[in-house]
Amino acid sequence: MEHFHVLRILAVLIWIVSFSLQPSAGYAFKQNKPCPPFDWEHLPANQWVQVTTCNQSAPKVFHGASALASEKRTVFFFGADTHEKEYDNSVYRLNLTNLRWSKDYHADSLDNYRVTPQGYPVTSTNRPWAMHTFDGWDYDPIHNLLVLVGTPKHAARPIQRLKNKKTFKDPIQPTTWHYAPETQTWKLISTPTPNLFAGGLVWDQKRKQFIGHDGQHTYHYAPQDETWRTYLSSSVAGYHLRLVYDTLTHSILSLGNNKNSHELWSYTAPSSQWRKINVPHPPLPANGAAIAYNSRHHVLVYIANHSPTPYSNPSGKSVTFIYSHQHHWVRLPIKSPPLFGMNYLTQYDPVSDVVLHFEKTGTSHKHMALWVFRYRP
Repeated sequence: MEHFHVLRILAVLIWIVSFSLQPSAGYAFKQNKPCPPFDWEHLPANQWVQVTTCNQSAPKVFHGASALASEKRTVFFFGADTHEKEYDNSVYRLNLTNLRWSKDYHADSLDNYRVTPQGYPVTSTNRPWAMHTFDGWDYDPIHNLLVLVGTPKHAARPIQRLKNKKTFKDPIQPTTWHYAPETQTWKLISTPTPNLFAGGLVWDQKRKQFIGHDGQHTYHYAPQDETWRTYLSSSVAGYHLRLVYDTLTHSILSLGNNKNSHELWSYTAPSSQWRKINVPHPPLPANGAAIAYNSRHHVLVYIANHSPTPYSNPSGKSVTFIYSHQHHWVRLPIKSPPLFGMNYLTQYDPVSDVVLHFEKTGTSHKHMALWVFRYRP
């Protein structure tokens, strides 16, 4: 009997140890679930298709951003809606080979938030605070790193906590971060950084640098030099910008702002000048535009909120537009995916030749679904 009792105790201890070694559901996203390769080849053309992803998807973040590393077959997500209780500074990723979701690390507790003597917001694990990312997150394929530019301007809870402890350094400085996807580690770049809060950021493929824009100034950032350069080059005043790279003209395209602009602007680095692209029939206005540049057919794909207030669109209704270099917009007669206001998550993947659109399926849902669109002229 005593031997049996000892065996029962050992069994319980083994169960406790094995359970404690299991990753939490929120972190692991049930990563042991098998995810078969996705068939990109046989998708229909000229229609939006919702596709099923594998494992629990990342949460939809109204002010969050995505960055595509096409050659790595991965989309990376970062950003948090920090007005209330949502303070997640994790990096999420979607593998495009098998549409498998994963999460790189646990979010930091607010107890880990601090501000350095130089005014940089960091955590005790040397990561950025949870923050509105907007369009301030993109991928550098030359150095295999992601660049984040921003400031946690609306992170009221950790700021108040630090003020209560009398350890808050004011003002918080805009920061530049490098994220290494292989090691899942962050590096704070201690360099003077432009305030791109709600501005735009994009990788310039030809000149191997990042271009940032806030409506009034334009900024060039070379990751190898870790240096920002400022140019007095403006487009249209405002924020909630979204930038994409035009592979045909090697220019930067910008559409929309917080004033619900429908103007399309183009920037070329050699001239350091923005110019308005005049079109006879502009599209619906944009505010945090869901746009992606199709580099195979050289068209800009724009999913527009079908709402008088594109900042927030409770109906989720949208319209798809195509802009070509013949300087005209075409409204496509197709059913478009849901869109609930601002969306900085849309990407074009040249390998699978589809636009990737990430959005909730309804107002009550919190996690992202995926719609894809293969354009054929």
